[in-house]
Amino acid sequence: MNIIKKFMQLGEKQEISMIPSGEFNLLRSRKSPKSSLECIYNDAMLRIRKNGDWNFELVVNKIVEVGDNNNGDDSSDYTDDSVSVLSVASKRREEEWNFELKKDLNFSKEWNKNGDAAFVWGNTLGDEEVEKVQFVITPQLSLTEIENFLLTVYRCMYEAEHKKSASHVSREQLYKYRPEPPKELFVTESDSYDEENLGVSLSEVNPSQDNTSDNDDLFVDAPDNLDSKAKGKKIKTPKKDKTKASPSSSEEHKENNKGVEGEKLCLLNAKVFVYDPFEEKFMIQEENVPIALVQSGKYEFWLSMEGKDVEFGLAVSPQANPSFTLSNNSFTFNYTVSRITLSYKIEFNDFKDFTIFENCWSKCIWMTLNKKDWEELPKNEQKYIEDTIIADLERDLDTILKLDDEEEESEDEEDNEYSKSVVSSEAFEDPNSGSNKSNSSKGNSSLTVAFRGNRSYVVRDDKIGVFKVDDDDDLEFVSAIKNISDKNKKILDPKDPMMYMEDRFMVLSDSKNGDKLYKMDIERGKIVDEWEFKDKNVVQYAPTKKFDQLVAEQTLLGISDKSVFKIDPRINTKNKIVQDESKDYATKYNFSSLATTKDGYVAVGSKRGDIRLYDRLGIRAKTLIPSLGQAIKYITVSGDGRWLLATCDASLLLMDLSIKSGKNAGNISFLKSTPASENNKTYILQISPEHATHILNYTKKPLCFTKAYFNTGINQKEDRILTSNGPFAISWSMKKVLAGDEKPYKLDWYDSTVIENNFEYNNKQNVIVALKNDVSLSKIKHFKNVNKSIFKNEPK
Repeated sequence: MNIIKKFMQLGEKQEISMIPSGEFNLLRSRKSPKSSLECIYNDAMLRIRKNGDWNFELVVNKIVEVGDNNNGDDSSDYTDDSVSVLSVASKRREEEWNFELKKDLNFSKEWNKNGDAAFVWGNTLGDEEVEKVQFVITPQLSLTEIENFLLTVYRCMYEAEHKKSASHVSREQLYKYRPEPPKELFVTESDSYDEENLGVSLSEVNPSQDNTSDNDDLFVDAPDNLDSKAKGKKIKTPKKDKTKASPSSSEEHKENNKGVEGEKLCLLNAKVFVYDPFEEKFMIQEENVPIALVQSGKYEFWLSMEGKDVEFGLAVSPQANPSFTLSNNSFTFNYTVSRITLSYKIEFNDFKDFTIFENCWSKCIWMTLNKKDWEELPKNEQKYIEDTIIADLERDLDTILKLDDEEEESEDEEDNEYSKSVVSSEAFEDPNSGSNKSNSSKGNSSLTVAFRGNRSYVVRDDKIGVFKVDDDDDLEFVSAIKNISDKNKKILDPKDPMMYMEDRFMVLSDSKNGDKLYKMDIERGKIVDEWEFKDKNVVQYAPTKKFDQLVAEQTLLGISDKSVFKIDPRINTKNKIVQDESKDYATKYNFSSLATTKDGYVAVGSKRGDIRLYDRLGIRAKTLIPSLGQAIKYITVSGDGRWLLATCDASLLLMDLSIKSGKNAGNISFLKSTPASENNKTYILQISPEHATHILNYTKKPLCFTKAYFNTGINQKEDRILTSNGPFAISWSMKKVLAGDEKPYKLDWYDSTVIENNFEYNNKQNVIVALKNDVSLSKIKHFKNVNKSIFKNEPK
């Protein structure tokens, strides 16, 4: 919904811009005999109105619902002879506040302590010199729309002062009308204001005022003061604004901040910053803030900030998008309240405090996700988890030098050419069926890029669309395979397509039936074989070797929740599993993902988060990589077995499988067990919390990455990574990751959700993208560095 609206002429005055909903408050000095905070209108609109040439005013109106009767009587026949023209005008004045737009209004955008954006300006209508007003903006308003309204106010001020149009005035010039920012980004007035009263009820601060409404509906509870001096002492975290707090949800990271009591596991003092997405920098909020990690229940932990001005907490969870940076001893995370996501940074005083907090957080989040005591982990696994969670600044120079420098050259090119060619999935549909993509289809569900024949396949309901890249480097629709059905003519809901036998065939599964696989002849567009597996529900499958689809190899691999097995369709029995090349476990490990190298080494990931590496099937794994806590959704492996890429919901894990020390140095962990003294180097690839602020505020959903891929090709070195989240395609440079670059990724923004994306085979410059209803070809060089300007433009 477009919240800020433009209006044409309305009566005698022109409305320029409007915010249709918010809360209007009056801020007074501490010395005032009246309350420091008074809610004027619980529901109001804010408008910019033009009164004449170079004359503008800011107008706040009370919103009155249709059918409301201001005189308090429900009778439509009620009349009062005492109501005069003057009293009607007075009533209108009570419901409308007008402020002339001039520089001395000191109009600015701030954040209140509940995480809501607010406009604050001087109350030129008040009877006190230092009085201010604030308009707390509805959470549904996007950050871009807030910024646009702010700039419109400054344009009006410019025109009022200079008596000429501001159409060609730069953003920097307009920002000169912004008052000097306060030391803190939140709405916190000077010493003459009592900010602690922002949360108390009207009856407490102004008992003489007649108050017939429910105060709890209009005002915030006062924060509890925290006593946090001794480790092990129980504390209570502050309560959040009752009117703003959203109910907890597993899909959205929103904390109720109800009183949480428990034992402090660590307590340290640190500086707290909050990220301003418009300034693109962290702003100091408070120094010397007590930071505590509290055990609030069985495997439940809470991060609590207990400062004078910064006072809130959140659950220890991957949804907070936590990130540690060793270079400045900082911890950064996202915090969502009232559908607005902020990014906070805690900067510790020294490396010692940073390490204490990092170790404690590592243990807390691992126990939260695994529901086990930390002490149950072997020491080497504990060290692996603690070492991996820190953003390690070591440089792998040998590997960096081996990576292709072509990437950096192409990324620096300036090219304004439109970056995408798009083909609508309407091409899938039968024009005579009367169906259309908007109301009869679930949309595209997967993308598969062939290694031969310049073909890509997109699954849509019971159809598969076939696409190619033409000579002009544009995407072209070739054909559609429709009404995919089994041998009994039963319509399938195909998923997880895999190219097979020189890319002339495709292996499919049916989302409704997990105990069969289907072999489809692509040229004929028909299922030609069906394979069953005794007592095994096939979770995932993969080629026996990474590039087997280029040859006529018929075997493939599969996993169930507790077994890894080879499949040979030529076996002359109903069960197609090769028994002596299978491994069944007594324990249900919840296997979830499978990948192979060019030599046939096998990697298996699980929902537990651990990964097993095999040099061949039928035996125990050579190496077990411990879980960092998050479930593994997908894995892929580089052709030579050096690199493994795992996809989790909120992060990617890039693992170096080469052994660095001992008698097996130079080997990879598929062939030899990783020494106990050495852990596989793991890089956690995340969207930084400050960049995630933009994405989360746009999508209103938690981060959830689609399957990540390396660029792939015969004799091509893997040096790029591709995934997506919501409408954003995301590319990582491995060279930048290994060099310790804090922002080693770029984005490309679409106007709908990216279902899946992958590199064109043997061409790391082209990216094929399956959107919900379209298929796109994009260039990697058109991906952009993340900054606020990316989100000011419309998606392509």
